[in-house]
Parts: sequence; structure tokens; C-alpha cells
Amino acid sequence: MIIRTICQPGTELGNEISELLNSDAVYSRIVFVSAFTALRTILRLRERLLAHMEGGVNLCFVIGIDIGGTSREVLEELLRWNCETFIFHNTIARATFHPKVYLFETATSATIFIGSNNLTDGGFYTNYEAATRYDFDLPADTVEYENTLRPLNQFLNLRGATVRQLDAHLIRTLVTRGEVPSEAEARQHRSHQTQGRSPEGSTLPANPFTPVATPLPPLLPESLRAEERVEPQALEPDGQQAPPTVTPRPLGILVWRKVLPQTDALQVTPSSHHVGGVRLTQARFENPPAQRIHQTTYFRQLFADYRWENEVGGYVDQEHTFVPMHIIIRGTDYGIHNFEISHKPSGEAGQNNYTTILRWGREFNPIVVRENLTGAVFSLYETDEENAAFLIDITDA
Repeated sequence: MIIRTICQPGTELGNEISELLNSDAVYSRIVFVSAFTALRTILRLRERLLAHMEGGVNLCFVIGIDIGGTSREVLEELLRWNCETFIFHNTIARATFHPKVYLFETATSATIFIGSNNLTDGGFYTNYEAATRYDFDLPADTVEYENTLRPLNQFLNLRGATVRQLDAHLIRTLVTRGEVPSEAEARQHRSHQTQGRSPEGSTLPANPFTPVATPLPPLLPESLRAEERVEPQALEPDGQQAPPTVTPRPLGILVWRKVLPQTDALQVTPSSHHVGGVRLTQARFENPPAQRIHQTTYFRQLFADYRWENEVGGYVDQEHTFVPMHIIIRGTDYGIHNFEISHKPSGEAGQNNYTTILRWGREFNPIVVRENLTGAVFSLYETDEENAAFLIDITDA
């Protein structure tokens, strides 16, 4: 038996599980036990898990619905897989279902992960998590394997009043009772868990903690993105909310920086035409340090949580979303506005061209022209601000 500790973000559990699913191992049983389950994460695993099911594996999910951590869309998706799926829920509010166990078993080996990682992109890739990995060589390690499984059987071999096998009637009942949220509501709930909320009208001291960058989860394959699009969190239209006063500028993690050329600054010359926005290029930016970003996927990953739709009038593969961002230009605070982000994978054309653009929009076009931002530094930060997770800060070089 080999025991190893896995700690994120240094080692990502999602990569460990992907290695197992991508291997040539013939599994007899795969069990995922998780308190929270996210749609994007199971969509990313779907093709490989269903392939193992076709090969004869007994695939089982045991998931919780407490604290709004699993959505209706997750349950509907798993129901379509025709695998064993059980919902664990104790109606006593103080008894939350909270385990996270992942089991992979073959005739000659078994691997178990036990830790804090939920079946979400945060749990698999971006959160700070700790888990223990147990690898058993069978039959040599049979005694150790059985001893490890024995206390876990209450989650692996389910029975009792707190367990129901998933079916369409159960989903309808849970939705009607308000026990499971929509995917949009579940994402909003997860976002609120990670951001402080101050009571209305209150003034709190500055946050004593500082944000630190963590890895982005893998980009969901383009063919699956439409299946996980959800309604965005409501945001009042531009012009209908008072711009917040920022003193000082919100703390944040620098996620991209570029010196603006004439075209991005909307300065037209006889030999050049602007493109209506800031081209999100590589710009020699590194994230993590010493690793240049891949601009053809980086920004689509960065804004993956927003609602992406096919762009009317664009190319077949062109999609866009609107992201609320706080914007400060040369020290002047313009508040929070929805900026359109357009992404066209075919724009790469095998030449590492840019595929994503942030459009200034009708409101900011005249401001950008008037300010003549040619040569200014465009910095994009990810922040902990309540109504806008991103900050644009444009300063003179």
C-alpha cells in the first residue's frame, strides 16, 4: 500500500483523477462521493466516465444537496447517464452531508482519495484543499484495503431513511420543495461563500487579508460549453446604479497587462483602423510566473463563469458574454460597467493570433478617444469587490 498526501494548489486533485480515467486500467467500480457537485465539473468528466461504463464499470455517485451546493441541472444530467446515483440528505439542519471520497477499483488494484475536495472546479483545481491518496496492490493489500473501506461503507453501500436513488420524480419533488437551486443560483451561492458581505449601510475596516493567484481550471471543451450556460447573476443596467467610490483602489490579483497601441486606444490614422476594443493578446504576460499565457484559451477560461452566447452576425464559432468590471482611467473612477467580451477560436488561424477582444462599447468609445490612451498601461485585476470581480486600471506608463 502506498499513501500520499495531495495538497492544492500545488497538486490538483482533478489532474490526479484525470490520469486514472485516461489510463488503460479496466475498472470494475468507480464511486464519487461529494457534498457539493458542479455541472461544469461533471460535464468535463462525462465522456471518459461513460466510456468506462461501456467497458463494464459500475459507476456510482453519492451526492449531497445540503446548503444549496448541488443544482437541479446536475441531478438532471446524472439521471441521463443511467448510472447509479444516490442523494444523501438528513432533514435535521445541523446534520450536513459533507464527505468527499473518490474510489477507483480494478481486479488487481484500488485507489481511494479521502479529503476536503468537492466535485467542483474549486475542489478539483482552484481551492486550497488537502486529501490523502491510498493506492492498493491487490490481493497483496487486501487486508489494508478492507480496513480502509470498512468505515467508508456508510457512504459507499447506502441504505436507510437518509438515502434516495435518483429518479425524475425525486428531482421534481426536490425542486418543488426548494431543496435544490438552479445552476445559476448554486454558482451565486458558491460565489457568496467566498466573498464577504457587509450589512447594508455599514462601514467595515479594510480586509486584513490579501488575494493571491491560484491556477485556473481547464477550459471546458467547446462542444460542451452550451450545456453549462446558465442565467447570469442580475446586475442593474449601466446608468441605473450609483458608481461606488473607491478609496483606495480595490485589492486584486493582476491577471493581465498590456501597453495599449493606437488601434486599441481607438486612435485612427491614415494607415490604421481601430477594432473597437482591446485585443486580449499574450502581451508576454506570465500566469503563473515564468509561464507565458496561451491567449487563445486563457481569457475564455478567465471569464468562463459568465453567460456565453453565440454572437449574432458573427462567425459560426463566435460567442460573447458581458462581464461587470470596475474601471479607473488615469485615477478617475468610472464605476462598474458591463463590458462585452467576444471570443472567436477560428481567429487563431494556426498563427497564434488573438481570439478574444474586450469591446469598449458605445459609452466608453468617446471617453477612450478623448483620453488618447495610446501607450497607456491597461491592467486587469481579479478582485474581491462585491458587484464586479474584475477591475480595469489604466495608467500612464
